[in-house]
Amino acid sequence: MTGSTLLDIALIVLLVAYGVSGYRQGLIQSVFSLVGFFVFALLAVWQMPAVLERWGPTGQDSRTRVVLLLGAVIVFGWLGQFLGGLIGGSIRRRVGQPSLRRVDAVLGAVVVTLAATLIVWFIGGALRTAGNQTLSKAMADSKVLRVVNTLVPEQTGEIFAGFRGFLSSQGFPQVFGGLVPEPITPVQDPDPAVARSAAVREAGRSVVKVTTVSTSCQRGQEGTGWVLAPGRVVTNAHVVAGASEVRVEGGDELLRGRVVVFDPERDLAVIDVPGLTPPALPLGSELERGASAAVPGFPLDGPYRVVSARVRSVLDARGRDIYGDQPVVREIYSLATTVQPGNSGGPLLDPSGRVVGVIFAKSLEDAGTGYALTLREARPVLEAGVRASREVDTGACIAG
Repeated sequence: MTGSTLLDIALIVLLVAYGVSGYRQGLIQSVFSLVGFFVFALLAVWQMPAVLERWGPTGQDSRTRVVLLLGAVIVFGWLGQFLGGLIGGSIRRRVGQPSLRRVDAVLGAVVVTLAATLIVWFIGGALRTAGNQTLSKAMADSKVLRVVNTLVPEQTGEIFAGFRGFLSSQGFPQVFGGLVPEPITPVQDPDPAVARSAAVREAGRSVVKVTTVSTSCQRGQEGTGWVLAPGRVVTNAHVVAGASEVRVEGGDELLRGRVVVFDPERDLAVIDVPGLTPPALPLGSELERGASAAVPGFPLDGPYRVVSARVRSVLDARGRDIYGDQPVVREIYSLATTVQPGNSGGPLLDPSGRVVGVIFAKSLEDAGTGYALTLREARPVLEAGVRASREVDTGACIAG
């Protein structure tokens, strides 16, 4: 029995149990309980991310955030449910007619089941971005969650978007919205010779490490960048978000930079780095499914490393910006390759060493899949980055 099947069975049992509970409580008491639950839970959703950013323990990983934030939502929700139930119960006891009580019971079952469906959708989305690929895969394959995802209005996601963004794994943006499975197309294994080719090795001279410090968030961020033009480096917006200081390391050089373009929707940024000497990388052409490529970078804040890749597919991905706030559509490459934190912002190179995309995320479901923005998607930012001269604001910090 697969993980998704077990999950479906558990969810069906849960929803039935909630329905029975609603029948026993009746509509009046259930409504007051649910209003109390959602009011108190929403207070936690809106306030706890800011509270934990300011006063929570430092160095929180994604699983710690899930435990702390979902724990707060559940505790606050139960408190509200208890208080609301007390009020609703006292009112229901005044309903004396048996026929009205039966109607009240049936409506209570319906309302509580619908509310439980919304809770399942919310918690499912939060857990899916928490960094556990086995759990994410089971949730993506769950038939119950697929139905739930179609029933919940898209506007509901706006309420919880910032909360989910705070929970998201390792600072990567949400590539695909909702609980739908990622479209991971099978493809031939990457050609290891591409990563070792002379052209890709030569291009490595112009791949740099980007490190940032944020005094407001009391932490740093690391990623990869590449030279777009003399003194200009491209990286991801989520690498420099909220940065008070940006440094670029290439070869023996360690230089300060300033962000002149910041696009949180595409997840791209351009850094002005005076004195940077590596040459600009040439831009290539769009890739098709099955094309070979290479992913150079500094995974896990380690040494420079190159891995081969192969294009699984070219997609228009409906996801969210780097903060999880706004819905966005990006044209991306789905890649058969390994992407780690630290690869963010690095170039996707063709076998000739030309830039054909920008790495920005990894799969929630498959360790052998990463995502890159296509050159067509990135081009407006690249063109602006060559011309821009004024330093721009880098927004707020993100979870990472």
